[in-house]
Parts: sequence; structure tokens; C-alpha cells
Amino acid sequence: MGDRSIRGFGLGQELTRIAGIEVAFVVDGIAAWGVEWVDGPTVDGMRAHVDAVRAGRGGFAPADHRLAFRRRQSPRAWAARAVAAEREGRLAGAVVAGAALRRGHPAGEAWGEGGLTAEEHALIDYVRVLFEVTGDPDRADRVEDEVGISRLLLEGAGSVDAMARVLVGGLGAERVRLRVVRGGPGR
Repeated sequence: MGDRSIRGFGLGQELTRIAGIEVAFVVDGIAAWGVEWVDGPTVDGMRAHVDAVRAGRGGFAPADHRLAFRRRQSPRAWAARAVAAEREGRLAGAVVAGAALRRGHPAGEAWGEGGLTAEEHALIDYVRVLFEVTGDPDRADRVEDEVGISRLLLEGAGSVDAMARVLVGGLGAERVRLRVVRGGPGR
């Protein structure tokens, strides 16, 4: 099935309708396709949507082995996951542990590229893991999270690296800095 036939049969539009977000089918090499979307359902959730479309079409859709699922993260989703983790008290410990792991790893020096600290890298990594397991990660878990999400997006100018710097440097993350400076794990 070629790129035109996927578009002609409206698989992307059907998935967009089912998932409630923009879903694109793109050519991904010879006889393979990519399913791409931002935020929305997890990869497993999107696979289930593709299976539902395939079943509704009598199997007429690309086979699983010909599909590459690519879910991208918006800055808002990153901010929403970070704010929720901070509110739940999970962020500081994860950052301290992740930074200690980075410092103790033989490739630790190479991870300092881009001007980010070990704590900032650990924060980015941790929030990415939260994103991977959360459906609709751009939505605030609680109404009161909206203030923190908006503030983080504004102060970080929508950049994940900048938002990580803001969090590690001050937005409710003083505990992270204090634990590291006072000899927390990795020091």
C-alpha cells in the first residue's frame, strides 16, 4: 500500500477523529509508514486505535511491522508533567538520584554538553519518562496546576532546557539545590 493509498483511504483522518488529536501518516522508508502525533494517547494507546481502525476496515491498513509510532512532546506537556511531579513531591528525589547517577557514570562528563547541569539533565530525563506513560500529558492533573504550568512555560519561554533551569534554579525546587549542596547523593 503506497503513501497515496494511505491518504486516499483516510487513515490519518480516521485516527485523528478517534484519538481527538492531529495524527499524521508519513512515508517512513520503503513499504513502511510512520504514525506521528504530539502529546495525546501513549504509544500503546495509539496502537490500540490503529488496531480498531484496522478491525473496522477488515484488516485493510498497514501491518504492525510496517508502522513506526512517533509521539512527540510539546513544551506544555513537559511543564504539566514537571509541575504534577513537583506537587506530588516526587521531583526532588528523582533529580537528586538522576544527577548522582550521571556524576558516577563514566560518560558523566560528556553529559554536561549543552550547558546543562547534571540536575537539569536528570530532571529532563525524569519528566520524559513521566510523559511516556501518561495519556494526554499536556492536561493539568489538577486545576491548581495551571498556575505553575503557565508560569513555567512563561519563565522558560517554552524551551524544555530553559524550563529545567527554572525548576532546578528556583520554581519550588529549592529542595533539590539544598539537598545537593548539603551533600545529598552524588556529592
